[in-house]
Amino acid sequence: MKLNRFVFSAAMLIFALHVTAADSTYVKEVQDSTYVKEVQDSTNVEEVQESKYDKRVRRAEKVWASLIPTHFVIQNAGNMGVISAGIGWSYGKRRQWETELLLGYIPKHDSSRGKLTTTLKGNFIPWDVNLTPKAGTDAVKWQFQPLTTSLYLNTVYGHEFWKSQPGRYPDKYYEFMSTKFRLNLAFGQRITIIIPEKKRWRHNRISLFYEVGTCDLYVRSLFQGQDVSVGDIIGLSIGAKFYMK
Repeated sequence: MKLNRFVFSAAMLIFALHVTAADSTYVKEVQDSTYVKEVQDSTNVEEVQESKYDKRVRRAEKVWASLIPTHFVIQNAGNMGVISAGIGWSYGKRRQWETELLLGYIPKHDSSRGKLTTTLKGNFIPWDVNLTPKAGTDAVKWQFQPLTTSLYLNTVYGHEFWKSQPGRYPDKYYEFMSTKFRLNLAFGQRITIIIPEKKRWRHNRISLFYEVGTCDLYVRSLFQGQDVSVGDIIGLSIGAKFYMK
């Protein structure tokens, strides 16, 4: 009888210890999972807050970075001066769009002084043809742009040029036009040299180009029936672009 009572007591003690251990293990697991969840939640909150901050920083950096010019351009003729130079920005998935701001110079010739010009120019390059597809990473690569289109507005500084028609001309003689601003349209082609990374110093590529274009005043003269031919209203310009991006 005493032996049975001892076995029963021992069994109950072992069962109680087992239950206590299980309860403590469960409590510990709950506490651990709660702690992990709290840590994860706090981490997620920090990540969300940091992500919002990072987005704001990246957005601000992107805006300021977009103001940095991507290339320098120099051009001869093109109804913007004998020589003009300026900066430009290229953008788009393939850098197929460009906006350029140029300052030009017109020598005095028959006038009393030379004149300055300013041009705001937009370019579109629809295609790029790789001329050296098998060139290695250390080799110079060549690209050909078979078509470029340009639309640009330029102005000449000087009292000889006016925004609205002076009274000395017949009424509406220069309707919708002025000698102060010229709207130009041009088409051309380019060939581009891509410099290998190890040989780059200031630029990663250089483009040589030519353009054939005209302006609104020349087209107007052609359609007015004056003694002007198509060849008289078309001009040729050449130039180079030096890209940093």
